[in-house]
Amino acid sequence: MYGENNVEMNQQANNHKNDVNESITSRKPQTRKTYRTASGRLISYYGCELGETIVSTSCGTQITLSDFFEILLKSWGKESAYPSAQEDSAYCLANDPTYGQCAVTAMLVNKFFGGEIRKLWVSGGGTHYFNIINGKIIDLTREQFDLYSIPMDYSEAVNVPLQYCGKNPNTRARLDVLEKNVFKNIEWK
Repeated sequence: MYGENNVEMNQQANNHKNDVNESITSRKPQTRKTYRTASGRLISYYGCELGETIVSTSCGTQITLSDFFEILLKSWGKESAYPSAQEDSAYCLANDPTYGQCAVTAMLVNKFFGGEIRKLWVSGGGTHYFNIINGKIIDLTREQFDLYSIPMDYSEAVNVPLQYCGKNPNTRARLDVLEKNVFKNIEWK
């Protein structure tokens, strides 16, 4: 009896192993787009593995989050950056286009793709804004911290209503600049 059960268990295990192997080999490999800054440096964003699955039609055309990030790379500018970033003598848009762009980018991502805006406090001072879409962290401007090895702890983030983000007149003005640039770049994409 032990031998029969053992053989049956081995057959079940082998059948399960074959099912698992078959499902692994039949999966399509995930492809990720490659992005470069104006200086030629490789750049990415937190959540990029979901970039092709998050889609918006709010701009009159279907656009994926990956496409949106590519458009942002052409749309971010000194005028849409946080004031202290604009005044920073080391500011280099060509190499670090995400620097100082978090609040306005999170607001625009929320407008296009929905979800939530979150805020966290960064090591060394300051705050950082990002998005939660379909329960997943999406941070299109995280690179500004990764570039300088500044740690991020998303677990301490708090939800921030869109209205709160837009209270500051400077933030609203920077959002307007970025949004105009994005729509200009969507048209010729």
